[in-house]
Amino acid sequence: MLSLISFFTNIPSKGTLENASKETYLLPIIALIISLPSAIVFYFLFFLPSIIRAVIGILFIYAINGIIHLDGLADFSDGIMIKGPKDKKIKALKDVNTGIAGLFSVLFVILLEIFSLYSIRISLLNVLSFFIISEFSAKFSMSLGLINRPQGEGLGAIFQKNFKKWFLVIAILITLPFFLLFHYYYFFSFVGFLISLIISKICKKNFGMVNGDCLGAMNEISRSITMVVLCSVL
Repeated sequence: MLSLISFFTNIPSKGTLENASKETYLLPIIALIISLPSAIVFYFLFFLPSIIRAVIGILFIYAINGIIHLDGLADFSDGIMIKGPKDKKIKALKDVNTGIAGLFSVLFVILLEIFSLYSIRISLLNVLSFFIISEFSAKFSMSLGLINRPQGEGLGAIFQKNFKKWFLVIAILITLPFFLLFHYYYFFSFVGFLISLIISKICKKNFGMVNGDCLGAMNEISRSITMVVLCSVL
């Protein structure tokens, strides 16, 4: 678990990448580590203007989670927006420089999250539902994405190589007690599965593979889309 915390959060922790790749069935725990403190901070900032409060709430997610998945989203966006054959798209995907498509996608996702949070009706249950369910969705999305066959020697390939299909079942079981708290809202955490399937198809069409950048894009897009869905019902 310490290895998973070390890789998937900014929390100082000892561990190895290899061990983290064998513990991905615990990704829902990482979701709780990210979402619970963010929800609590947001809830108790009631004295701030609503939009500032929402900005801080979303920034707190990235303060704990880090921006590694945002970087993946930016690379993914640059790759799919380049016109040309797969090798040209893969070159853009792996380019360390971020293009306008990457910058736009990152800004768009963050704005979606901020204004979704700004739009919910404030109660403790609504705030907890918003943060926890959207983060479950993000981690479910990556979990399903890890089923794809690894390509190359990147970070994503290490996690894909060590991922077992039963990890996904364990991940879902870990979150089931939250059904008692959130009731039907809980099922919005499975939005991530749909996003994962869509992005996997896009990645295979454009790059011929699903790599670590694609997994990062799944995480960020799933969280933001789930937040948009939740703000319409909370």
